[in-house]
Amino acid sequence: MNSKAQPTLDTIRYCLQQKPQPFIKFDGRNSFIENSRAKIFGVKAGVSFGKRLHFGLGYNQLIPPTSSFDKIVYFPDSYGSMFPVIKRLRMYYLSVHAEYVFYQTKHWELSMPLQLGIGKSYYTYSIFGSKQRSDEAFNFIYEPAVSIEYKIVKWFGVGADVGYRFMLTSDKQLNTNFTSPTYAFKLLIYYSEIFKSLFPKSKLAGKM
Repeated sequence: MNSKAQPTLDTIRYCLQQKPQPFIKFDGRNSFIENSRAKIFGVKAGVSFGKRLHFGLGYNQLIPPTSSFDKIVYFPDSYGSMFPVIKRLRMYYLSVHAEYVFYQTKHWELSMPLQLGIGKSYYTYSIFGSKQRSDEAFNFIYEPAVSIEYKIVKWFGVGADVGYRFMLTSDKQLNTNFTSPTYAFKLLIYYSEIFKSLFPKSKLAGKM
């Protein structure tokens, strides 16, 4: 069985000499947070060298906001009575992304994705018909992981990611909660292979 295994400076140098190919992908990562699940949705775009080195930029967002982080605060109305208002957590961050495929066969692929991000978290609420924000904080995120993929046929596959999210922010509660293990299960669609199957004589197919 032919395979491409562990990274060396020579293989990395060889990959960087290959013509870069653009890519875009969507992902969702789950976290274990205080008996509830917080899911981060992300989209990444960038370039791939030799189908083994990937570099790109991404946008990530907490979705859907979990009620576990809701806060109830009280405001006075025009009569001086206090009424409750629910504050809901929002969080997003921009990231730089790098990934190296250190093992590759016809069906299997093992890689090490790494993501560094900076963004914001805040609470949003409505009061007297006006949307407000509170508790805004900058977040710094570091996410190493290991990813495995199995190509069932050349157009589709399945995969899984296991990693850890380290988050640093001025909000100590969020810092503790979002610094946690992450995991994801993936259904993979290889769009370039589908395109090449549909349009085998296309010049673009020859470049993929």
